[in-house]
Amino acid sequence: MLKSIIREIMGPAPRAPVSPDCLKPFIGSKRVLIIFADADDDRAAVQDELLRTSHLRFIEDDIEVFSIAGGGVFPLFEGSYDLDADEIRDDLEGPQPGEFGLVLLDRDGTVKLRSSEPVRPEEIIGALSSMPH
Repeated sequence: MLKSIIREIMGPAPRAPVSPDCLKPFIGSKRVLIIFADADDDRAAVQDELLRTSHLRFIEDDIEVFSIAGGGVFPLFEGSYDLDADEIRDDLEGPQPGEFGLVLLDRDGTVKLRSSEPVRPEEIIGALSSMPH
């Protein structure tokens, strides 16, 4: 908890690429958007609905979207992947279980966007405009 309070006050420290090992297959080819969700948190449902309305744009921009909930990792659109929820949460310094969070990784594994509130697809796409293709 102290770690999350300090991060909230100071903001995340600049980080080198730190993709979890289970996300390594995406490095170099895909961007990855991770949604840390909880069934009791309305923000997860809001984010899910926002993303589903723009799913074709995310596919066009090579963005894989995963939701982490209840200890599992679930692709938002389609596909089957063997991903470790705890590894992703730990390596990306995600929120505690039961809390909402969003992390966008560039193709090289660098964290480009982090939020504790739902983010509109336009803002996510906007964050990508500064990324190399």
